[in-house]
Amino acid sequence: MIRPTDCVIVGAGPAGLAASMALVARGIDHVVLERGQAGETWRTQRWNSLRLNNPGWMNPMLGSQPRDTYLSAAEVVARLVQLASNAPVREHTPVVEVVRRGDAWTVRTRDAELHARTVVLASGGENMPLIPALARHLPERIAQRHAASYRAPDQLPDGAVLVVGSAQSGYQISEELLRAGRRVYLAASPVGRAPARHRGRNTVEWLAECGFFDQRADDLGDRSVISAPQPLIAPGGRSASLQTLARSGATLLGRLLSVDGDRMMFASDLASTVAIADAYAARIRAVLDDAIARTGRQLPPAEPDEADAPVCLNPPTQLRLRAHDITSVLWCTGYRADFSWLDPTLVDQDGRPRHDGTAAPVPRLWYVGLRWRTRRSSGNFLGFPADAATVANAVVSTLETGRSLN
Repeated sequence: MIRPTDCVIVGAGPAGLAASMALVARGIDHVVLERGQAGETWRTQRWNSLRLNNPGWMNPMLGSQPRDTYLSAAEVVARLVQLASNAPVREHTPVVEVVRRGDAWTVRTRDAELHARTVVLASGGENMPLIPALARHLPERIAQRHAASYRAPDQLPDGAVLVVGSAQSGYQISEELLRAGRRVYLAASPVGRAPARHRGRNTVEWLAECGFFDQRADDLGDRSVISAPQPLIAPGGRSASLQTLARSGATLLGRLLSVDGDRMMFASDLASTVAIADAYAARIRAVLDDAIARTGRQLPPAEPDEADAPVCLNPPTQLRLRAHDITSVLWCTGYRADFSWLDPTLVDQDGRPRHDGTAAPVPRLWYVGLRWRTRRSSGNFLGFPADAATVANAVVSTLETGRSLN
């Protein structure tokens, strides 16, 4: 009879490696299965110049780094590889099925079958590129890429670039294209933004101090925040806004509605999209002002922020690609997760795992690395270790209970 391992972790990205470190610290026998190489998504779905938009102090699991550094994608990968070297990782071992067998689990890969007393799923919630169906209607001469396969401006043919989507990827890539001298048309999407600094201090430091990243879903007045894109902030502690991109030379457009051969149609919603972002920044400042007032500290007023400065908005609602020399379309339209190998009863109609905190709705199965599992920070480097510790403690408790019954 094959002796089952205590735990199988699916995924050797940052969340899976955080889970592995937590299990190692508790002396739990386990194995980490990775479809490619450690940090696969960071290796294969990030552009060359990408930098984290959260400073070094927010990424403790990635090791020692200056407090205010902003790691590049390559630096993140190097640090993940170092973490994986101290973990029981099996690379190039994609999981094809996870099946419950009584009080344990069978984890099938392409070449083997593992038996585990517990399973931790850390395969990521955003690694399958989403491209709108209307992309199929673009002329064949137009080069198309998703942010996942974009690497650098010289990868695109000469000519103007239409970037669709203005969340973190769309914003950073638009900035890079503008710096490279490319003409950029940006079809904007409603995304909140945060000021980089407020009253003499880095905004994310204020937010951490007042418990913003520890907020739980039940604390939210508006639960739509859970599925909304992450608020926009630029690497290096710079404020980011659509106005900033416009002043840098980008032509802002409303949401892309349709494609009819050479003609693209856009919504008349740019003003409201900008207003949504500005309102979010104002709410962040109000939250911080309230927190500061409760401390009784006397601080200077908020400093002027160039990102707030208005620009004239008169976007066209249609473009002829050839007339504007647009030769490339870059889809910065987000990602989804692939849980097709998981029991269909464990996911909802949108393919997202059902859960209660970090736990699945069945025994001995947990998640790490998905957004809002326990708190706002669950889906990023700041929150991975805490959620991993929660799951590791649950694994230990479950194993000890099981052994006491044998």
